[in-house]
Amino acid sequence: MKLRALAAALLLSVLLSGCSFVGLDAETLMQPPQPTGEKADIHALLESKTGGKMTLKYPRTGDYRSAIITHDICGDKTEEAIAIFQKGDESTGTDIMFMEKDGKWKDIGFFSNPATQVDRVCFGDLNGDGKDEVVVGWGNSLNSTSSICAYDYANGKMNEIKLDKLEQNYTEMEVMDFTGDGKSEIFTANVSTGDSQPALARLYRLNDNAFEMIGSCRLDGKVSKYASVQAGLINTKQKGVVLDGIRSANQLVTELIYWNAKTKSLQSPFYDPATQSVTYTVRPTQVVSQDINNDKIIEIPMVSLLPGYDDVATEDAAYVTNWNRYDTANNTLVRVMSMVLDSSDGYWFLVPDLWRDKITTKTDTATRTLTFYEWNSSSKKAGGSIGAPLLKLQVFSEKEWDSGTGTAGFFKIMDSDSLVFAASCPSPSNPLSLSANDVKDSFELIQPD
Repeated sequence: MKLRALAAALLLSVLLSGCSFVGLDAETLMQPPQPTGEKADIHALLESKTGGKMTLKYPRTGDYRSAIITHDICGDKTEEAIAIFQKGDESTGTDIMFMEKDGKWKDIGFFSNPATQVDRVCFGDLNGDGKDEVVVGWGNSLNSTSSICAYDYANGKMNEIKLDKLEQNYTEMEVMDFTGDGKSEIFTANVSTGDSQPALARLYRLNDNAFEMIGSCRLDGKVSKYASVQAGLINTKQKGVVLDGIRSANQLVTELIYWNAKTKSLQSPFYDPATQSVTYTVRPTQVVSQDINNDKIIEIPMVSLLPGYDDVATEDAAYVTNWNRYDTANNTLVRVMSMVLDSSDGYWFLVPDLWRDKITTKTDTATRTLTFYEWNSSSKKAGGSIGAPLLKLQVFSEKEWDSGTGTAGFFKIMDSDSLVFAASCPSPSNPLSLSANDVKDSFELIQPD
């Protein structure tokens, strides 16, 4: 397990629980790049085509956020260029131009779309010819108004293939080989917009230069928007999409969708037709699905109350986050690892298997202390009782630590930004007590890589 990968994933979770950048236009956050080198030549070609009057348009979401993207789309092992812009004399609509370099850059395809925004740009071999097609989501996915076009290189030029005769509005889109046939498919998911459009996932493939829908399934109708989407392996043999949907300010739900090769259908195993929603993966925190242990498989977080907090208000409760892998054969989640997260002080602690179902915690915000206690489930008290303290994690200022104020019995784990993160083991003879090295190995700050 790589700790930095875990820290980066949990940073995203913390950000989602507080201030969010959802809804901000990428074009308000980025200044147009100053073109240099190859991009300067590309920019010169754009200016010649537009008379020097244009505004670069940036995709709002996805892996490619630049207005000028380079990618091998001709299959010649060299990169072509894709530019997205709006002409200066146009009040609506967006243009896309494809360019290849043959001594100098030249236009191999120019297309206009009535959408005023670009949602995202994806790549995938849709027709199995060994070349990546360009898949563009036009419009604003936040309002489920996006449409989809694919662009294919053939006979020295780009050709546009529209998804115009199918239900195509979407909230999320992914391009990946879902069916295992060596060709990429286009996956879309949309939230419910009332009776006019239920929440659906759809899978499209390109066949004879036209799109056809090969599968669909219902999604949670209570989700208002998606906090995260992950596409890739959901176990060692199966690919799929994991959607983390927002139901309310303090509630997320995870949906998992994959292609069933035996039944030739799109599956949503957590969906309950009776309630038209998902209940299995609902949780009262903002932790989102991730490849949490860097094994290239998407894990799903399930949050459980720690013992002793059954009757406590949600904001005061303590939780353990269990990361799980989906077992397709048994249609269940299998635990991979567990951790306790202290988002206020910016760290997490990996719960060892030795402690599983045997501990609880208490937090003292005044002293910035998180204490792990043994939980006596066999106690005569109904439900069990709190036992000996096993571990204290406390945050000190550098001044406090250097002066020794309140630090008796603590050892330093690490320091960061004028703070010292320290621990003490109050019950060293307890069979559940950890060594100093175990504590240090299980502790990590939530910070970007």
